[in-house]
Amino acid sequence: MQSVLELKGEMLMLNVLRLHDINIDHIEVALQKKRDEAPLFFIQSPIVVDCSKLGKGGKALDLGTLRRILIKMDFVPVGLRGIPDSLRAAALVAGWNVLRSPARPPQDTTVSTMKGGNSKSISLDDPVGEMVTPPLAKTNVIIERPIRSGQQVYAESTDLIVLAHTSAGSEVMADGSVHVYGPLRGRVLAGVKGDKTARIFCSALEAELIVIAGCYQLLDESDTDLKGKPAMIRLDNERLIIEPLS
Repeated sequence: MQSVLELKGEMLMLNVLRLHDINIDHIEVALQKKRDEAPLFFIQSPIVVDCSKLGKGGKALDLGTLRRILIKMDFVPVGLRGIPDSLRAAALVAGWNVLRSPARPPQDTTVSTMKGGNSKSISLDDPVGEMVTPPLAKTNVIIERPIRSGQQVYAESTDLIVLAHTSAGSEVMADGSVHVYGPLRGRVLAGVKGDKTARIFCSALEAELIVIAGCYQLLDESDTDLKGKPAMIRLDNERLIIEPLS
Protein backbone atom coordinates (compact mmCIF):
# COMPACT_ATOMS: atom_id res chain seq x y z
CA MET A 1 0.00 0.00 0.00
CA GLN A 2 1.36 3.41 -0.95
CA SER A 3 2.13 5.70 1.98
CA VAL A 4 -0.43 8.48 2.40
CA LEU A 5 1.94 10.87 4.10
CA GLU A 6 5.54 11.65 4.89
CA LEU A 7 6.70 13.12 8.19
CA LYS A 8 10.23 14.40 8.49
CA GLY A 9 12.12 17.08 10.36
CA GLU A 10 13.33 20.17 8.55
CA MET A 11 15.35 23.22 9.55
CA LEU A 12 13.03 26.21 9.18
CA MET A 13 13.85 29.86 9.78
CA LEU A 14 11.62 31.30 12.50
CA ASN A 15 11.56 34.86 13.72
CA VAL A 16 11.52 35.07 17.51
CA LEU A 17 9.86 38.10 19.10
CA ARG A 18 11.24 38.48 22.64
CA LEU A 19 8.98 40.75 24.65
CA HIS A 20 10.31 43.07 27.36
CA ASP A 21 7.10 45.08 27.77
CA ILE A 22 3.42 44.09 28.07
CA ASN A 23 2.12 47.41 26.72
CA ILE A 24 0.38 46.42 23.47
CA ASP A 25 0.66 49.92 21.99
CA HIS A 26 4.42 49.96 22.56
CA ILE A 27 4.76 46.50 21.07
CA GLU A 28 2.75 47.42 17.97
CA VAL A 29 4.73 50.61 17.29
CA ALA A 30 8.11 48.89 17.75
CA LEU A 31 7.10 45.90 15.64
CA GLN A 32 5.73 48.08 12.86
CA LYS A 33 8.99 50.05 12.78
CA LYS A 34 11.00 46.82 12.50
CA ARG A 35 8.69 45.43 9.82
CA ASP A 36 8.87 48.61 7.75
CA GLU A 37 12.65 48.20 7.48
CA ALA A 38 12.15 45.16 5.21
CA PRO A 39 8.43 44.61 4.55
CA LEU A 40 8.89 42.10 1.74
CA PHE A 41 11.00 39.86 3.96
CA PHE A 42 8.40 39.68 6.73
CA ILE A 43 5.39 38.84 4.52
CA GLN A 44 3.94 35.53 5.73
CA SER A 45 6.97 35.06 7.97
CA PRO A 46 6.47 32.56 10.84
CA ILE A 47 7.03 34.05 14.28
CA VAL A 48 7.36 32.70 17.82
CA VAL A 49 6.69 35.03 20.75
CA ASP A 50 9.03 34.54 23.71
CA CYS A 51 7.58 35.83 27.01
CA SER A 52 10.35 34.59 29.31
CA LYS A 53 11.63 38.13 30.02
CA LEU A 54 8.27 39.40 31.25
CA GLY A 55 8.29 37.63 34.61
CA LYS A 56 5.12 37.90 36.69
CA GLY A 57 4.05 40.92 34.68
CA GLY A 58 3.34 38.63 31.75
CA LYS A 59 0.03 37.68 33.33
CA ALA A 60 -1.38 41.04 32.20
CA LEU A 61 -0.36 40.63 28.54
CA ASP A 62 -3.32 40.86 26.16
CA LEU A 63 -2.65 37.69 24.16
CA GLY A 64 -5.66 38.00 21.88
CA THR A 65 -4.80 41.52 20.75
CA LEU A 66 -1.14 40.57 20.31
CA ARG A 67 -2.09 37.73 17.97
CA ARG A 68 -4.41 39.98 15.94
CA ILE A 69 -1.64 42.59 15.56
CA LEU A 70 0.81 39.99 14.25
CA ILE A 71 -1.71 38.67 11.72
CA LYS A 72 -2.57 42.21 10.61
CA MET A 73 1.13 42.80 9.92
CA ASP A 74 1.28 39.62 7.78
CA PHE A 75 3.20 37.51 10.28
CA VAL A 76 2.19 33.88 10.86
CA PRO A 77 1.97 33.33 14.64
CA VAL A 78 3.43 29.89 15.40
CA GLY A 79 3.12 29.93 19.17
CA LEU A 80 4.14 31.27 22.57
CA ARG A 81 7.00 30.09 24.73
CA GLY A 82 8.29 31.07 28.13
CA ILE A 83 4.83 31.68 29.62
CA PRO A 84 3.86 30.64 33.17
CA ASP A 85 1.58 27.64 33.56
CA SER A 86 -1.15 29.95 34.86
CA LEU A 87 -1.37 31.55 31.40
CA ARG A 88 -1.63 28.36 29.35
CA ALA A 89 -5.43 28.22 29.41
CA ALA A 90 -5.75 31.90 28.45
CA ALA A 91 -3.24 31.40 25.62
CA LEU A 92 -5.21 28.50 24.17
CA VAL A 93 -8.47 30.45 24.38
CA ALA A 94 -6.79 33.33 22.50
CA GLY A 95 -5.86 30.95 19.69
CA TRP A 96 -2.18 30.45 20.56
CA ASN A 97 -0.15 27.26 20.53
CA VAL A 98 2.01 26.89 23.63
CA LEU A 99 5.52 25.72 22.81
CA ARG A 100 8.13 24.15 25.02
CA SER A 101 10.90 26.50 26.03
CA PRO A 102 14.38 25.55 24.81
CA ALA A 103 16.44 23.44 27.20
CA ARG A 104 18.99 26.25 27.38
CA PRO A 105 18.63 29.99 26.90
CA PRO A 106 18.23 30.73 23.19
CA GLN A 107 21.42 31.81 21.48
CA ASP A 108 21.00 34.46 18.84
CA THR A 109 22.70 33.06 15.75
CA THR A 110 21.68 36.01 13.64
CA VAL A 111 24.56 38.02 12.29
CA SER A 112 23.95 41.71 12.87
CA THR A 113 22.54 43.72 9.99
CA MET A 114 25.42 45.10 7.98
CA LYS A 115 24.98 48.34 6.09
CA GLY A 116 26.71 49.23 2.87
CA GLY A 117 30.10 50.55 3.68
CA ASN A 118 33.65 49.56 2.98
CA SER A 119 33.95 46.20 1.26
CA LYS A 120 34.72 44.36 4.48
CA SER A 121 35.25 40.69 5.18
CA ILE A 122 33.12 39.50 8.12
CA SER A 123 34.07 36.45 10.15
CA LEU A 124 31.09 34.44 11.40
CA ASP A 125 33.26 33.26 14.27
CA ASP A 126 32.94 36.71 15.84
CA PRO A 127 31.27 36.56 19.29
CA VAL A 128 27.51 36.19 19.01
CA GLY A 129 25.73 39.48 19.55
CA GLU A 130 28.75 41.63 18.76
CA MET A 131 27.71 44.48 16.48
CA VAL A 132 29.62 44.39 13.22
CA THR A 133 29.91 47.88 11.75
CA PRO A 134 31.91 48.21 8.55
CA PRO A 135 33.60 51.58 8.03
CA LEU A 136 31.97 53.79 5.42
CA ALA A 137 33.42 54.09 1.92
CA LYS A 138 32.57 51.69 -0.90
CA THR A 139 29.74 49.20 -1.06
CA ASN A 140 29.23 45.45 -0.62
CA VAL A 141 29.36 43.21 2.41
CA ILE A 142 31.74 40.26 2.06
CA ILE A 143 31.46 37.08 4.15
CA GLU A 144 34.52 34.82 4.03
CA ARG A 145 33.27 31.83 6.00
CA PRO A 146 30.38 29.40 5.36
CA ILE A 147 26.93 30.46 6.57
CA ARG A 148 25.85 27.76 9.02
CA SER A 149 22.36 26.35 9.53
CA GLY A 150 20.29 28.72 11.66
CA GLN A 151 22.36 31.77 10.78
CA GLN A 152 20.85 34.77 9.06
CA VAL A 153 22.78 37.51 7.27
CA TYR A 154 21.21 40.72 5.96
CA ALA A 155 23.20 43.25 3.92
CA GLU A 156 21.34 46.55 4.18
CA SER A 157 21.44 49.00 1.25
CA THR A 158 24.07 46.99 -0.61
CA ASP A 159 25.04 43.66 -2.19
CA LEU A 160 26.01 40.56 -0.21
CA ILE A 161 28.99 38.47 -1.32
CA VAL A 162 29.62 35.07 0.30
CA LEU A 163 32.99 33.54 -0.56
CA ALA A 164 31.97 30.08 0.69
CA HIS A 165 28.81 27.96 0.80
CA THR A 166 25.55 28.57 2.61
CA SER A 167 24.03 25.66 4.57
CA ALA A 168 20.53 24.22 4.58
CA GLY A 169 18.54 26.10 7.22
CA SER A 170 20.47 29.34 6.71
CA GLU A 171 19.15 32.59 5.30
CA VAL A 172 21.01 35.22 3.29
CA MET A 173 19.39 38.54 2.37
CA ALA A 174 20.38 41.77 0.71
CA ASP A 175 18.71 44.96 -0.42
CA GLY A 176 20.83 44.54 -3.55
CA SER A 177 22.09 41.38 -5.23
CA VAL A 178 23.38 38.20 -3.58
CA HIS A 179 26.55 36.46 -4.80
CA VAL A 180 27.52 33.05 -3.39
CA TYR A 181 30.83 31.54 -4.55
CA GLY A 182 29.92 28.06 -3.37
CA PRO A 183 26.80 25.87 -3.12
CA LEU A 184 23.76 28.03 -2.31
CA ARG A 185 21.46 26.24 0.15
CA GLY A 186 18.75 27.42 2.53
CA ARG A 187 16.82 30.61 1.75
CA VAL A 188 18.10 33.47 -0.37
CA LEU A 189 16.40 36.86 -0.68
CA ALA A 190 17.62 39.65 -2.97
CA GLY A 191 16.02 43.06 -3.44
CA VAL A 192 14.51 42.80 0.03
CA LYS A 193 13.21 46.38 -0.06
CA GLY A 194 11.73 46.03 -3.54
CA ASP A 195 14.65 46.42 -5.96
CA LYS A 196 13.47 44.46 -9.01
CA THR A 197 16.86 44.79 -10.71
CA ALA A 198 18.56 42.74 -7.98
CA ARG A 199 19.93 39.33 -8.98
CA ILE A 200 21.16 36.13 -7.37
CA PHE A 201 24.41 34.49 -8.50
CA CYS A 202 25.78 31.16 -7.27
CA SER A 203 28.23 28.45 -8.28
CA ALA A 204 25.80 25.62 -7.39
CA LEU A 205 22.05 26.24 -7.10
CA GLU A 206 20.61 24.15 -4.24
CA ALA A 207 18.51 26.78 -2.44
CA GLU A 208 15.25 25.81 -0.76
CA LEU A 209 13.57 29.17 -1.39
CA ILE A 210 14.49 31.91 -3.88
CA VAL A 211 13.07 35.44 -3.51
CA ILE A 212 13.67 38.63 -5.49
CA ALA A 213 11.69 41.76 -4.59
CA GLY A 214 8.94 39.71 -2.98
CA CYS A 215 8.51 37.25 -5.88
CA TYR A 216 9.39 33.79 -4.65
CA GLN A 217 9.86 30.27 -5.91
CA LEU A 218 10.58 26.94 -4.27
CA LEU A 219 13.41 25.21 -6.09
CA ASP A 220 11.71 21.82 -5.68
CA GLU A 221 8.74 23.17 -7.63
CA SER A 222 10.88 24.60 -10.41
CA ASP A 223 11.37 22.81 -13.72
CA THR A 224 14.89 24.17 -14.15
CA ASP A 225 17.67 21.81 -15.17
CA LEU A 226 20.23 24.00 -13.36
CA LYS A 227 19.86 22.45 -9.90
CA GLY A 228 23.34 21.93 -8.50
CA LYS A 229 24.87 23.98 -11.30
CA PRO A 230 26.16 27.57 -11.63
CA ALA A 231 23.18 29.85 -12.09
CA MET A 232 21.95 33.43 -12.20
CA ILE A 233 18.42 34.35 -11.16
CA ARG A 234 16.68 37.55 -12.23
CA LEU A 235 13.17 38.97 -12.21
CA ASP A 236 11.24 39.51 -15.43
CA ASN A 237 7.64 40.77 -15.24
CA GLU A 238 7.06 39.33 -11.74
CA ARG A 239 8.52 35.98 -12.84
CA LEU A 240 11.81 34.50 -11.66
CA ILE A 241 14.11 33.48 -14.49
CA ILE A 242 16.89 30.95 -13.77
CA GLU A 243 19.71 31.07 -16.29
CA PRO A 244 23.11 29.35 -16.55
CA LEU A 245 25.98 31.38 -15.15
CA SER A 246 28.57 31.50 -17.90
